[in-house]
Amino acid sequence: MKLRNYSYLALLGGMALSLSSCDKDENLVSNGGNNSGNGESGRQFYNVVVGINVTDNGSTYTAAYRDISSPDMHISFNNWGFEVPSVRTSYVYTSDAGDVLYNLSYGGGTISKFDVLGGENYSEVKTLDISLAMGTNNPRWTKVNEQYASLHNVVTEHQYENDVYSYTNTKTILTPIDLNSFSIIRNDENSTGGVTFDFPRTQEDIDNNLHVWRIDAPVVAGGKAYYGVNKRTYNPDTNANVSTSDYSSCALVVDFPSLENPKVITSTLAKGSTQGYRTPVGHADEKGDIYQICSAAPTKFLKITNEDYDNSYDFDLSSALGMNSVGANGWFYVGNGIGYIPFYDAELATGTNVVAAWGVARVDLYNKTAVRLNLPENLWLAQYQNGVLGEDGLFYMAIAPMGGSGYIYKMDPSSTSADGFTIGASIETLDSSSAYLGVF
Repeated sequence: MKLRNYSYLALLGGMALSLSSCDKDENLVSNGGNNSGNGESGRQFYNVVVGINVTDNGSTYTAAYRDISSPDMHISFNNWGFEVPSVRTSYVYTSDAGDVLYNLSYGGGTISKFDVLGGENYSEVKTLDISLAMGTNNPRWTKVNEQYASLHNVVTEHQYENDVYSYTNTKTILTPIDLNSFSIIRNDENSTGGVTFDFPRTQEDIDNNLHVWRIDAPVVAGGKAYYGVNKRTYNPDTNANVSTSDYSSCALVVDFPSLENPKVITSTLAKGSTQGYRTPVGHADEKGDIYQICSAAPTKFLKITNEDYDNSYDFDLSSALGMNSVGANGWFYVGNGIGYIPFYDAELATGTNVVAAWGVARVDLYNKTAVRLNLPENLWLAQYQNGVLGEDGLFYMAIAPMGGSGYIYKMDPSSTSADGFTIGASIETLDSSSAYLGVF
């Protein structure tokens, strides 16, 4: 295993990536390192990413392949792969072609850009310290398109009047990243980052002592960025924050890329967070409408049209699956109203980290239908981050039970069957603490 001279990375005693001998072929050919990240035509690489010790402060490994579609190919995490620099499980993105990898070292306060050379070979292009701009080593971030990414963070401060608690204010910090130059876009030459503003409070916030404590997963469409929002309350008697889903689902809207003119839009159909967790919560379709999920159980799909929620659009995932209560952290859009969503049975799981409560469903946004796919049991998809649409028109996901073996599943968007997939490369996990984070 190659550590690429990152002195702070720990060697995990043989837990890396390996390929069987049949894999060391043209799938791993280097492309010479002349990657631009500008979306060259066609997919260059499929980056398969795994997390080790994912429910704790784990490590992340990746390897890049030209093709992962054949069931004759085998991928296992054993003495092979590139360890992505991170204090905790990485937040990884790639260019659309898969030839550039971007990483947030969550807890490390840096973001990095790598050329993807094939196999376990990744060449560092640039690393940025973003802790000063964001005021933390633990911001969230999202690649919003081939040109830009968004770094985002909120800081809460309890307000008192005459030593009596009044409300909790949320300062919002938004910083855009130019992915081509891999640099912070500053709002003026003296700025450390993007923009800072007080999060707009709604009347519901005032009436119910609510405050925003996280935002994430922005979607950019029509010159606007839509950020998912998570709220909670505060008990001044115990000096404790209190989790709740009893508030109207909402989104923060700002101009993009200027990040100006913040406003909040609110749904009347759903309750709870739209922030999600690591998985994207919203996507724009071909018509320019945004479909976002309320990630609290019961999960609903919400529709945003003309910069506001369309409160006539009601798509309840639990009802569509014929289940009592379903939760999700995010979902993936394929096209023409079709997507795939990792979900959990909220009657089995008291939290998203419970193993065996997870599945994957094909969803039809336009017809408001969902079909649970016949995938293996004992799945843990709480941190599943990405799937990709292959040039064959199939949607690729790396699915394996924790501590077990699985496959690259090639989902057929045109199929409404629970068996609407074929299998590609076989995959395996290292132990009961490791899980695949996706294909990028």
